[in-house]
Amino acid sequence: MTPRIGILGGGQLGLMLAESLHHLGADVIVLEKDPDAPCARRLAGVIKKPYDDAKALEDLFTKCDAVTFDSENVPSAPLEPWAAKLKPSLDVLRTSQHRALEKKFLAEHGFRTVKHRAVAAGEDIRAAAIELGFPCIVKTVLGGYDGKGQAVLLKAEDATGVGPAVLEEKLELQTEVSCIVARGSGSEQAFDVFENLHHDHILDFTLLPARIDARLAAQAKETALAIARALNVEGLLTVEFFVANGQLYVNELAPRTHNSGHVTREACSTSQFDALARVLCGLPPPVPAMNPGAWVMGQLLGDIWLAQGRKGGALSLSALRDFPEIVEVYTYGKLEARSKRKMGHFVVRADDMGVALERARAFRAALMR
Repeated sequence: MTPRIGILGGGQLGLMLAESLHHLGADVIVLEKDPDAPCARRLAGVIKKPYDDAKALEDLFTKCDAVTFDSENVPSAPLEPWAAKLKPSLDVLRTSQHRALEKKFLAEHGFRTVKHRAVAAGEDIRAAAIELGFPCIVKTVLGGYDGKGQAVLLKAEDATGVGPAVLEEKLELQTEVSCIVARGSGSEQAFDVFENLHHDHILDFTLLPARIDARLAAQAKETALAIARALNVEGLLTVEFFVANGQLYVNELAPRTHNSGHVTREACSTSQFDALARVLCGLPPPVPAMNPGAWVMGQLLGDIWLAQGRKGGALSLSALRDFPEIVEVYTYGKLEARSKRKMGHFVVRADDMGVALERARAFRAALMR
């Protein structure tokens, strides 16, 4: 019988997952209210309703064998009647979408995080910040991505307002890395570790393999697998780490495909999307071997479209003729280009990581001329 898989969310992550599901012969139904979202524009079978629409959820879950989500920011309460079909589980979603619960889970299971304080609703943020020490970072407990929902506090006068919030120690970072784990059908696999370079709090480049020593890379894999086991994840889990003082600190959990994992579409024998698709269809995840070479994924933000005088949609790629190292350019088909909006990505392969990163920077600069 043909499996039918549901996706809550119709952004680019949902679109690339749907492509992998179609390659397995699965039918896909997406719930997405935005008629201009990538899935809504490119796929059939899209229910154009909000995530908390009870009738739409009933329609989605009753028709599907399993349902996943392309963002941990989907509301969890409306999913309670349908929890049995959700992968990863509702418990995983609730833990990962709430920063205070996430930090509590990590602490209770002995995973190293930065020093932090959870500030309950109505409690004074300043008192907690003074106790933790400055500088520190204040974050909302729900929502927020790409630096949204957080601010750096340098002194007591910066700390205003009340909770709920999470305060975190501000470390001097060496770099940031991530590891993606796939689990299902009694099997588990971990992708090689990615190094992530950010600009203005937005992922700028992902490097594979990460430029960290083998000991830390092995520890990141082991920790990601251990967290996935402790959460009893069935599906995908991305674990983001800070690297500071020669140690790994768990930053955040994302129980879904991840921006940093786009590089796997070319750099690995199987992509993060293929791995999740297999689990959702009741198959064990494949072994994700890295292909030879140095790989860089570069983000394509709306600023490039604006620099070309375009409002959205297609992008001029005439610069490709000068960059044979580019092995993939994937645009998401979004109609409105805005500064810092994720509109696509590209992947570079070279024999040397320094060369790969240099060519990635040069290609993106060429697109903006």
